[in-house]
Order: sequence, then C-alpha cells, then structure tokens
Amino acid sequence: MKTALRNVPLVAALALLVGVVLLACAPTAAPPSAARPTEWNVVLSEQTGGGDSFTEYGTNASYSLLPYVVEPLMRLELLPDGKSWGVVNVLAEKWSFPDSKTLVVELKKGVHYHNGEELTSEHVKYAFDSIVLAEKPTRRAATLKALGQAEVVDKYTVRWRMPVANISVLGTIDLMQIPALARRSTSAEEFERKPIGTGPYRAIEWQRDGTVRLEAWDGYHGAKAFPQKLVVRYVPEPSTRVMELQAGTAQIAQGVPIESVSTIQADPKLEVASLKGNSGLSYVINLFKTTPPFRDKRIRQAMNYAVDREPVVKSILGGRGAVMPGPLWSGWLGQTDDVKSYPYDPEKAKALLKEAGYPDGFSFTWTVTQGVYPKDIEIAQAVASQMAKVGIKATIQPLERSRLLAQRSEGDYDVTELVWPMRWYPVSMFTNTLETSFPDAKLAPNWGTPPPELVEARRLVQAAGAATTTEQTASGYAQANRLMHDEAFWLFIHSMDDLWGVQKDIAWRPYPGTYPQHYDYWGLLGKKAPSDPTIPLVLE
Repeated sequence: MKTALRNVPLVAALALLVGVVLLACAPTAAPPSAARPTEWNVVLSEQTGGGDSFTEYGTNASYSLLPYVVEPLMRLELLPDGKSWGVVNVLAEKWSFPDSKTLVVELKKGVHYHNGEELTSEHVKYAFDSIVLAEKPTRRAATLKALGQAEVVDKYTVRWRMPVANISVLGTIDLMQIPALARRSTSAEEFERKPIGTGPYRAIEWQRDGTVRLEAWDGYHGAKAFPQKLVVRYVPEPSTRVMELQAGTAQIAQGVPIESVSTIQADPKLEVASLKGNSGLSYVINLFKTTPPFRDKRIRQAMNYAVDREPVVKSILGGRGAVMPGPLWSGWLGQTDDVKSYPYDPEKAKALLKEAGYPDGFSFTWTVTQGVYPKDIEIAQAVASQMAKVGIKATIQPLERSRLLAQRSEGDYDVTELVWPMRWYPVSMFTNTLETSFPDAKLAPNWGTPPPELVEARRLVQAAGAATTTEQTASGYAQANRLMHDEAFWLFIHSMDDLWGVQKDIAWRPYPGTYPQHYDYWGLLGKKAPSDPTIPLVLE
C-alpha cells in the first residue's frame, strides 16, 4: 500500500496529509438523489451493546456504532486521493509535537454537542481521564496511557506530556471518543440509552443489545449525513440477515455468509459490497502458559507447520481472503514481502513436537466466535482437524465476543481469536496483542516473568513508536513483525474480505480505514462512491 510518506519526517508528513484531508473533506457533498431511501435498516452480526463510550469497548458493534454519535479527535483512514493513508482530523483542528514527548492538539471552534454544549479542551481531558484512570479500565486504557497526562492549556487546546517519546499515539487516539460533559451527572446506564456527542447522528433510542435508532443531525459541524434515519438491529443468525435483505426489511446486512454471496448477486435488487483483505483473524497464543507448553517456541512453530492454509482460503472462504504471512498482511506499515507464511509441513511439525518432549502431541482449548465473521467456526474446525493429524488436539470453545474478550483480558485462555481491520498504522494491534493480552501482574505468579521474546517484541514496538521518520517507523514495525512470526506468537491462518449484503438503491459503499460506517460516508467527505461494489484498500 502506498503511503506517500517516504524519506520525510513522520510528523511533518502526517501534518501535510492532514492539510490535504481538511481541504478535500470540506462539506461540499451534493444532496443525495431523491431515489435513495431516506431510512436505512442495518442488521449486524454482533450485539449492539450500549451507547456509553467509557464502558462499552471491544466489540465490532461498539466500534461501528458509537462513532456515528460520539466522535474522536482524529483517525487514520484512506486519504481523498485514494492512493495513500494518513491522519484525518475530526474534532481536532490541528496537532503538533513541540518535542518528542509532547503532543498538543488544537480543537475546532464552534463545534457543538447534540445537547448544545460547545466542544472545549475540558471535554477532551474529561474523556481521557475517565478512560485511563477508571477504577476498572478497559483494554483501551492500556493503549491510551502512552499519552501520559492530559493538561488543559486553554479553552481549545489540550496538551499531553508523555513518559517516553511515542509518535505512534497518533494511531491510537481514535480510541478516545469525546462525549458531552453531561455524562458527569449521568449514570453509565442512563447515558448508554441516549449518548450525547458531536457526531453526524444523534441517538433517538438505544436499547442495549436491542434496536438502535439514529437521526441525522442538522447541527453537525460537517456536511449533513445521509440517510436521514438509521435503524440498527442485532440479528445473530446469518441466514436470517440474508432473508431480511431479500425481503427488503434491511438495506444493509453485515457479515453475509460465503454460501449466500451467489444468491445475493443473482438478485437484481441486491449486491455484495466488500473491502478486499480488510480484516485478519489473529489466533493469539498465550506465551505465558506452561500447561499447555506454549512457552516453548518449538510447540508454537509446530502448530503453524501443521496447518495447510491454501485450502482454507480457497475452499472454505471461497477465495474471499488470503493466506496470512505473519501478524501484518498486505497494507500495513512495516509489512515486508520477506516474511512469508509458514509452509504446510506436518513432518516438521512432528519433529518439533518430539524435540520439545511431546512426541504424542498435546491438547489445548481454542476460543473462537461463531457466525460473527465469515466461516469463523468452520475454519477453526478445519484447522483443528489438520493439527490433530500431528497429535495436537484442539478443543474448540465458541464464545460471544464479550466473553471471549473478558477471558483474554484476564489472560485466562490457551489460544483465542482477535480480529483486526486494516488501519495502516499497526500500533493498536501490536499494543493490544503484546500488552493487554498478557497482564504480567496476574500471570507471573502462575507462570513466572514474561518470556524474553515477548519482552523484546514490546521493546521493538516501543522503539518504532519513538521514531521520527516513516522509514524508521516502518523498519521498527518490520522487526517486530519478523520476531513475532519467527517466534510464532500467533497461529497464523488467513486474512479476509469484509462482506455486506446491500440493496442497490441505497448506493452504499464501505470506506477503507473507517470502522464500518453504515451511512453515506463518501458523501459526507464530498466524494462520489465508486460504482464497483468491491473496494480495494487503495484506489488505483
């Protein structure tokens, strides 16, 4: 993927890209065609959760719903030229690093919340402190704490003094959504039923794990969003989501099953919209554990050599994906072609098991989702069958993502499933995988101090974050990627296309880099969406 940032200082280059984005994203979108429905019904593959950005975190639904209502300071996504990625300001007017340990963000002026409050630096500090200093912090806190302490400089300026140089915070700051100060006097339960933000949509109704009703807000600081109304529901059964699409009771169906793609495409009123290679399922191995013997890299490598990935992608995914070479796949900053997928070599897997003292193999529990991502449970079953041929016995345990993530946060798993959408800058992926997957204080009493390869990977990621040019940053992430591949931190299997079933008359297309925006985000940026429903991660 092109980044247009080579051989220039990272901060300066990103700032230049921001300027381009601000110009191209001015609210100049033409009014939508009258033929397009003004109310869209969206059916999700996951529960909708609640609307409180402080307590709701970790599911795709929280990523793809809350930003409609409660916005971040900035985010990483495809730039308007379609050929590179960079930082896009949302609530920030501009940002700078006066020195390598200080980040200063100046806010847009005149931005208002749905309840009339004006956005100020106090809102930003309140959001940051509420997340990072929470009594029971979420995984997001572990990522944002790299910012250090938030200080109010003036009404529209916030400053963070970081404990160590870390420019990579630009890749994580979108995890901090900025709600209204009304949250101070409102319980989490009340706020999650009607969150208040600055977003293009305001909440009319938000039932936890039920129906969410949103309405385009006339007071938005950018172009007005389309459609006028969004109704979002959780429909767990994939075939039911497809039936709703066919019946016309849903305009967008998330996570359509592979076997339904041809049926949808055969209907003249429907189409399948996709982001090519946008997501990767990472099957993270708990490196701390001695039972099963995951501290031994030969065991982890044997697991990877036991997997034949090509049939998984071709037969089970129907070609809607690619073999995973390592933690990073095509598009990420730091991905290099010399890091290649583990070859299918069952005899080498058996030899490594024998060398490690497990000639008869071993057993482990593998927690995965079911029906959330294309063929998630089927792929796990197929891979488990392959590993069983060399003596590695996986007990597959399907869990809702909320339970799966809770186990992961506590370190209470053998191998677990995490999903990563392509975001170009891999700091969140690496930080969440290397840090919050392994809470040292909890795991060390049972299994000792962190393994040295984990400590080294953390060091490499931190060094990449402290770099000042894109080449240095990319080099640091490439080293971390190589280490995690060679040490087999994950069970590497596949990346996949994100798939949606769509009514043609709404002319909806996903936008690369954003968590799914089930409204006309292209129009909000003043751009015409591509006619082709298959969207690459960069546009040629």
